[in-house]
Amino acid sequence: MYDYLEIYTDISLTLTMIITVLVYSVGLMQFLRPFTKSRLARYLTGAAYAAIMLVMFFLPQEFNNMVAYGAGVVGAFAVFTLFDRRNYAQKLFLAFSFFSVRWLTAAVGTSIWLKVYGWTCGFVIDAFLYEPEKQVAAYIVYDAVEGCIMAGIMLLLITIFHKVYVSKNEKMTIKEALLLMLPSVAGVFNYRLLLYFNSIDTREIDISPYDLISFIFYLVSYTALVAVIYFYEQIKAGQRREKEAAMLSVQTDNIRDYISGAESLYRDIRAIRHDMRNHLAVLESLHTRGENEAFESYLAEARERIGSDKGVNSGDPVTDVILTEKQSEAERRGISFECDFHYPDGFSAGALDMSIILNNALNNAIEAAEKCPEGERRTAITSLKKKNAFVITVTNTCIGACSSADGELPETTKPDRSEHGFGLVNIKNTAEKYGGGIDISCENQLFTLTVMLMT
Repeated sequence: MYDYLEIYTDISLTLTMIITVLVYSVGLMQFLRPFTKSRLARYLTGAAYAAIMLVMFFLPQEFNNMVAYGAGVVGAFAVFTLFDRRNYAQKLFLAFSFFSVRWLTAAVGTSIWLKVYGWTCGFVIDAFLYEPEKQVAAYIVYDAVEGCIMAGIMLLLITIFHKVYVSKNEKMTIKEALLLMLPSVAGVFNYRLLLYFNSIDTREIDISPYDLISFIFYLVSYTALVAVIYFYEQIKAGQRREKEAAMLSVQTDNIRDYISGAESLYRDIRAIRHDMRNHLAVLESLHTRGENEAFESYLAEARERIGSDKGVNSGDPVTDVILTEKQSEAERRGISFECDFHYPDGFSAGALDMSIILNNALNNAIEAAEKCPEGERRTAITSLKKKNAFVITVTNTCIGACSSADGELPETTKPDRSEHGFGLVNIKNTAEKYGGGIDISCENQLFTLTVMLMT
């Protein structure tokens, strides 16, 4: 029986380590899921962590816990960085955060498992007292239960982390990373201190409350990390609102210019109507006198002048100015611009709101199309009125696929993400103001933005 138990001890230790490492490796892959679209990067990162930890476990030389787990995290994130060479400060923050998740999982999971083991081990020993094979099988089941407990706790902690950390796609500065890492760094050093107390001879020291204190410490440390991230997100949200308000203020000033342009357009239209009366009078006189050659020449010149007007006629003066300006801008940049936009009768959308939608949508379309090779630069805007819905569709050619998480707006491609990326946000907010929304698709190098407004 002693031989069986000795063999079980070796098997159980190895099995426990393998299960634990697999749980942490899969947890790491789940932890990194919102931060990369590459499955290969996540899988290889998790595999690197598992390989490092298992190699260090099976080596005959013993390693300090901090060294072993630190090497695993550093090696894993080094692999991750090879696939995603951006936002290095965020990766540093994520490495320390995952370490916090890992040791809190271990602390809470071990505490719960020891309680389960303590409640049931007596029954198992009595039931299988003279059946060592079944005892070994029972203890293997214990190892599997411990793995399930660890996996459940880690999934919960990772879910909380993802929920609180909203600005996953924003570039993080090194100062922000150091601030957010403070709870994790403090936790690392205190974790080392607790390991020291756990390793000393405690036969003459009363440490009965030690396990409870350790559990509370780990929980408070992770709570501090979550709280710091939460307040960081509140600050970032406030900054975003301020920037959005500043952009809306600029767009309000722009709309005043468009209104002024619309007034100028109508003055020109009145002038054209006056000129048309003069043209008609001249043509009538030439026709009456039978001067056919002069009649044909004058008519051709008048037709050429009228045909040279490339302005857009949407049915709304402010919208005409915006679309005409964007058409001219697109043509200056060598971009084909197609417009089939008609303002619906009786639609009560304000000039400012329509300006926000059209300006932001067409600015993004023109900027994206300009990056395409010559001959492939195209933008188009169309509108459709169907029952109570007014649908605006803006399309443009683009290079590559748009980058967005499920249910989220695409990431801005401009270098300073903190200063850009508000155009689609403002379009979405304006559409929702009219009970509508937006839809985005990108297929075959063609980006499509659909905006629906309820009339």
